[in-house]
Amino acid sequence: MTLSAITMTAPEAASPVQMYRATYSPDDNKLRLYAASRLDPETYKKVHDAGFRWAPKQALFVAPAWTPGREDVLLSLAGEIEDEDSTLAERQEARAERFTGYSGKRASESAQALDEVERLAAMIPPGQPILVGHHSERRARRDAQRIENGMKRAVMLFERAEYWEERARSALLHAKYKERPDVRWRRIKKIEADLRKSEKTIA
Repeated sequence: MTLSAITMTAPEAASPVQMYRATYSPDDNKLRLYAASRLDPETYKKVHDAGFRWAPKQALFVAPAWTPGREDVLLSLAGEIEDEDSTLAERQEARAERFTGYSGKRASESAQALDEVERLAAMIPPGQPILVGHHSERRARRDAQRIENGMKRAVMLFERAEYWEERARSALLHAKYKERPDVRWRRIKKIEADLRKSEKTIA
């Protein structure tokens, strides 16, 4: 008995007032809770204590893995647990696209910072030292500081661009790893074992 392609239903829905939607994805073995409005403090504590955490980008609560207890929490709120509409690959592709966007923005800002540094540097004659005591000293020191700060900012933004680019690559690699048949098989076997333990406990 596996959880894939199964709609699990509770005898009664415990929350007639607030609308909830609960899903399970066999791709990543995660449970998700969608709420139509903000959770009241009691419900939030119940969900949080069960191991669900808020995912702001997806606007939902997600648990890192299926457990009988977490399933019971979702059933008490939503009444049933549906199959997740999007696949792991689709969700990871969306993450990769978002991370690529972050990378592109930081790279663009880095290029702008470098352009400003080059503009300031072009105004200073090559080899021109700061003339101590001269009326130009204050401006020369200010420009030198702006050039230094601009270079630091350009490097920082470039490093951030590389970081988000790496996150995008990792997201896609993670999805490919999870889709491997051997990885899926091990995950299914673990879920089945957990389910058998739960059934023995109930019995």
